Amino acid sequence: MAVITTDILLEGVRRDEAYEWLRVPANHRQLVEGAFDGFVENSAGDYTLTVKSPGRVRTMGYKVEGGDDQHGGRRVYVQTSGRRFGGRLSYSLRTMKPSTNTLVTLHLDFEPGGLLGPLALRLGLEDRLRRGLVRSLEGLGRAVPRVGAT
Repeated sequence: MAVITTDILLEGVRRDEAYEWLRVPANHRQLVEGAFDGFVENSAGDYTLTVKSPGRVRTMGYKVEGGDDQHGGRRVYVQTSGRRFGGRLSYSLRTMKPSTNTLVTLHLDFEPGGLLGPLALRLGLEDRLRRGLVRSLEGLGRAVPRVGAT
């Protein structure tokens, strides 16, 4: 199992408002389109993303499962699929100070597969995947409505 974690501070965005926006599957298009090397929309909240790595072009399925607001936390889950990408991605949201700020942590647990999976990660696949995930969080920073915005 491989893990990639990255985060972004959304200033002027309340946690519950960011959660409500993020749990809408169609909104994820604004996060992943342009963040990866390629993008195909299968349906709202179901995408096929291209990740280029040295010597190989790979595809990752990205399907929004929905939100979880149990236990006082806020998370949105995405199922990932593909030969090197099968797993689960989660967006975890926490209120920061001041309360109009939200920290969003993106956490991807995935199975790189077989004996060659860890080698593919070391040879550039992990860097390309991480870059796409960081860009998707930057897209979230641009897309989610700010406090007081109309």
